[in-house]
Amino acid sequence: MSKIHHGGNIEEVAEKLNVPVEEIKDFSANINPLGFPSDLWNVLVQSFANIEVYPNPKYPGLKKAIAGQLDVDADDVFVGNGATEILDEAIRAEKATDALILAPTFGEYERLFKRTGVKVHHYQLQEKNDFTLKMNNLLDLLRAHHEITVICLTSPNNPTGQIISPKGLRMLTNFCNKHHRLLILDESFIDLTVGSQPSFVTELTDQDRVYIVCAATKFFAIPGLRLGYGITKNDKLKSLIKVQENTWSVNGIADVFGQNMFRAKRYIELTHQWLDVQQPALYEALRKIKAIKVFPSVTNFFLFKCSDPDLREKLIRQRILIRQCDDYEGLGSEYYRVAVKGPQDNVLLVNTLKKVLGRDER
Repeated sequence: MSKIHHGGNIEEVAEKLNVPVEEIKDFSANINPLGFPSDLWNVLVQSFANIEVYPNPKYPGLKKAIAGQLDVDADDVFVGNGATEILDEAIRAEKATDALILAPTFGEYERLFKRTGVKVHHYQLQEKNDFTLKMNNLLDLLRAHHEITVICLTSPNNPTGQIISPKGLRMLTNFCNKHHRLLILDESFIDLTVGSQPSFVTELTDQDRVYIVCAATKFFAIPGLRLGYGITKNDKLKSLIKVQENTWSVNGIADVFGQNMFRAKRYIELTHQWLDVQQPALYEALRKIKAIKVFPSVTNFFLFKCSDPDLREKLIRQRILIRQCDDYEGLGSEYYRVAVKGPQDNVLLVNTLKKVLGRDER
């Protein structure tokens, strides 16, 4: 596996071009373009008063706020310094020898598994199916490989933007319950889906061998603050992950933010309005560019294919940053991912792509 690039390395690009960071339009990181919720600034500022005090290591207020939003018990919630820490703790809790992930998918899963000595198997998503997951085929693979005891999936998947249906997730969960496997389901983008797709949290029972991982980072535009949380209703899984939890993993400022983030009702409403309008509009605009093939997505980014392996560099010269996907297992340098932003920025992206690739449209 090649080195993971990640999006958002905007400072490096600005330095390369010798321009201010503000002049670069960043489509490489899938962050809410509405920015930080303005009505929570006062909450954040007030939280600095507690900077000399350790946060409560049990995070009762934070867990209560998350539990209330998701309609679960506070005891079902565990929190961490971003979704990556939650994933790491869930992986360490199970102590598996073999795990299954999708290809392509978020590169951190493979890195975290390999760091703990777990062998990684891949389920290859097919371009001809728009990278959708065929659950029956996945279950057949698991039946043939008894050594795989952990399945780590993400819905919507990054970078393909495809969601796994609740019916498919229930089939897989029932399989895991029956055959003593574990499902780690990353839903970091579930709140950023067109039509507000439901979280699988609503389907969980106390018998399900499932950890669901969520993030506040993308939706609330706080990548510099870091806040992730996980849900399980299974008592045995709770006990296992509590052993792995780091003390004070969430800093006091993120703790206070998390206790208040779901109160930003207007911000949440505006985010869904933005996405429901701008996401399909950008998809239709990208589809009209003959030189690229864009794949369907339900979330705030699109994967597309272009025969020009230098497209990223050409766009950088136009002060636009996109994500080249050559470090994803199963993809190459001809695949790119772009985030959905505000209407003016989306038009700028489309027009610049036409300019760089030629104006030939469908």
